[in-house]
Parts: sequence; structure tokens; C-alpha cells
Amino acid sequence: MKITKKAGRRLEKYYKDNADKSVYFYPLAVYYLNNKQYERAYEILLEGIQKFPRYALALIKIGEVLFEQGSYESALAYLETAINIQKDNIPALKLIALCYENMEKFDKALEVYERLVELGDEASKDKMIELVSRVKVGSDEIEDLVEDLESEDEEIPTIDLNDSEESDEEAAVEVDGGDDASEEEATITLAKLYEKQGYINDAIDTYKKIIDKEPDNIEAKEALERLLNDVGLGDEGANDEES
Repeated sequence: MKITKKAGRRLEKYYKDNADKSVYFYPLAVYYLNNKQYERAYEILLEGIQKFPRYALALIKIGEVLFEQGSYESALAYLETAINIQKDNIPALKLIALCYENMEKFDKALEVYERLVELGDEASKDKMIELVSRVKVGSDEIEDLVEDLESEDEEIPTIDLNDSEESDEEAAVEVDGGDDASEEEATITLAKLYEKQGYINDAIDTYKKIIDKEPDNIEAKEALERLLNDVGLGDEGANDEES
């Protein structure tokens, strides 16, 4: 929302004259934010919320301001209040997930992204893939997430790595799956998720790492053989295993 200086002055006057009964505090706060007057914007938002405590848009804006300042716990308080008012507000849910990520509460972030997927937010599927190797939840819960993704009626799209609008942080999985990946990332679950997203080479590499750690892992061996056959490397893959 872009507000000119002339319109901003009008908003200031109108708000001053009608502060007790007007929700114009919100565009006025946005005007202050656009002009980098963060403290004044924050004050206006707090004043407005005191008079209109169920104004979800303003609650989310306060959450954004606090998030930008790195006050994630305080931001969560306002954002979760907004969600209590509008439970399916996608911008608020996304910001809540980011707060949890920055607080390294990856299990809670994953729960929020799962909710966003249910609401039809496709990008959140990629975020779930990104977080799954970092979250500390039970294996049964992880398997449930895999089943949820596999039960989607529509095909899950792969990520366009040439999309200039997508930042490095938003990429769901590393393309080169190199030797920097930690040992705990090489799991059957992660391999399935790679495969489901269309990253077949990464899935193959992950299954190989599992077999290196667990030579008797039948599930990993069968999955690896199936993928190698799918890409036409069945015999070559078998020779690699023998060597």
C-alpha cells in the first residue's frame, strides 16, 4: 500500500479528529512504515488495537513490525490473536511459521506449514520438505506427513530452479545433495520426499548413503534398485554396489 505525502497528511488530520471511532489508524500506520517512521507506526497500531481489538489486519501488521525487529515471541502473540479471529488467514500463518523457524522451533513451524498445505498453499509443501530433516518429531509423525503428501489428488509440482523470483532461502532442497549433508539426513523418509518432489538423483544418493550405513536395509536396497531401473541405470547401479 503506497500512500502519498498529501494523502498521509489528510490521514493524520482525520485520525487526530476521529481517533476514537475510526479505523483509519491502519492506513496511517502503513504510511508511517513506508516513511521508515517505525516507532510512530507501532504506537498508532497499538492505539488502534486498544479501540478495535478484533481488527485482524492491524494485529498482523503489528506482528510484521515486531518480526522485522527480531522480536519473534512478541510477534507470535499478536499473530496468534489474529488467527483466533481469522483462523484461515494465510499471510498470518506464513508469518507465524517464519517466527517459529527463526526461533528454531522447527516442529511447530512444520505444523503450521502442514496447515497451510491444507489451505491450498502450494509453496508450503516445499517448506515442509526443507524442514523435515531438521525437525525433531517421532518417526510415525514424519511418515504421516509423507502419506499426506502422497495422498494429494493433484501432482505435486517440482521446483523451477530457474525462477528468478525464488530466493535461495525458499528453495526446498539442495540440488547437488553433496557430501555436506549430515548423516542424520540420510533417511528413508527423506529419500521418499525427494522422490515425490521429482528429485530422483537426490533420492538415489540418499538411498546409497543409507545402504552404506546399513548394508542389510532391504527397503533401501529395493527402492534404490527400482529407481536405478527407472532411469535406465539398473546394471550400472548393481555393479556400483558390488564394487
